[in-house]
Amino acid sequence: MVARGGRRATACHPVADVQAPRVARPPLLLAGDAAGVTRPHTATGAVKALQDALCLERVLREGPDPATALERYADERTAAGARLVELGRRMGRALVEEVPDWPAMGQDEVDVWFRGVLAGTWHYLYEDPGKAAGPAVATTSAGPTASAASAVGRPEPDAGSEATVAG
Repeated sequence: MVARGGRRATACHPVADVQAPRVARPPLLLAGDAAGVTRPHTATGAVKALQDALCLERVLREGPDPATALERYADERTAAGARLVELGRRMGRALVEEVPDWPAMGQDEVDVWFRGVLAGTWHYLYEDPGKAAGPAVATTSAGPTASAASAVGRPEPDAGSEATVAG
């Protein structure tokens, strides 16, 4: 298919994840992709930027001064970014490196497998915020086992993201 295209050059884009060790040190802060980039599997780039902005607005409003607010922002958003990077790595392993036998799986098995990939995380694409965490799904190197068919909930979204669409 590539050879039949009109272009004779192929471009490759590496997939990477990067997280700043700390996203703010007064008087400077990093937000959005500048603070950390996750693999495309998470589909969280724009949402993360919105969460960062909402968190910054909230911590500045709550005060008591800009330096303290930036420290609170750094505490919250550095941890949130690290969780997203970990989720991207887990999703990358599951969707690219350790792919299950898709043709052998029915819809129920796919649902169980994907819930296992997301187990212990909260993701705006998959469930409403605030659902109680459910039982864990057993996981093997090929992904979750089909015997663990219970629904997996997500923990509360990150502190300060109550008005956002992601956690």
